[in-house]
Amino acid sequence: MMLRLTLLITLFLSSSLAFSSNAINAYAVSIFDENKNEEKVQGIQKTAHDYNGVVYTKIYAFGTFLHDQPNVNIGNSKGELVEERPIVKNNRLIGYEMLFKHRTVQSGYVEVYIGKKLFNRSVYVK
Repeated sequence: MMLRLTLLITLFLSSSLAFSSNAINAYAVSIFDENKNEEKVQGIQKTAHDYNGVVYTKIYAFGTFLHDQPNVNIGNSKGELVEERPIVKNNRLIGYEMLFKHRTVQSGYVEVYIGKKLFNRSVYVK
């Protein structure tokens, strides 16, 4: 009886941990306007151009994401995933390049989350 209980608990814990996400890193790479004019945002604190209305953000997310999907916010505007491309190194999937569309951007920080964990909040969008 004790052996069965131990096996049952071990099976439950191992199966619950097997389906967890293993997010390593995620960060914003660039920001686009409606006309696809791109501005690189790595290493800067504030965008050079004003962005209002429809804006696109490109992020790199590394790791495995089973239940916790990456999402991007600019101020109060939540991004909608438009495109996702795999990043492969040595024939191994290591992450994804993702493009998010924001419909009502005014101003605020670009925030990259995986699940509820904040990974990047470095650039302010004017």
